[in-house]
Amino acid sequence: MWDSGGWSRKNTRSGEAPKTASNRNGYDIVDEIAPSAKDLVIYKQKPSGFFGTPMTGYLTQLQCDSVIVTGTTTSGCVRATVVDAFSYNYRVAMVEEGCFDRSQASHAMTLCDLGAKYADIVKADEVQAYFDTLETGMFDLPRGIPA
Repeated sequence: MWDSGGWSRKNTRSGEAPKTASNRNGYDIVDEIAPSAKDLVIYKQKPSGFFGTPMTGYLTQLQCDSVIVTGTTTSGCVRATVVDAFSYNYRVAMVEEGCFDRSQASHAMTLCDLGAKYADIVKADEVQAYFDTLETGMFDLPRGIPA
């Protein structure tokens, strides 16, 4: 955690002991949504999924022109990622039920603001229906070079 930067100054809970008896690292991806072998996982250290990560390079390589954003927190990391995606000229869809914030008011205000300026706010069932229309294999990662 030496490289946490501003997070350690702003997150007063960083030194707290877990409230539940678990040996799970709080940054681990939970089993219910764990990536499969063909999923690409990008680790980030700042609010935006784009800042300081290879995200734009990967999206360019995969010929993406749009992104669908989910995550936490709506007014923090989700907002930063949406604004950066928009700034890179991606068409941005944000899944309303796929985001949450510490308060409903903050979540609602951020959805309103992002929807007015940077993203299309969509329902999860709309995204799923769209995915169902896409051809199989469309999102397979390119073959790598064996080591």
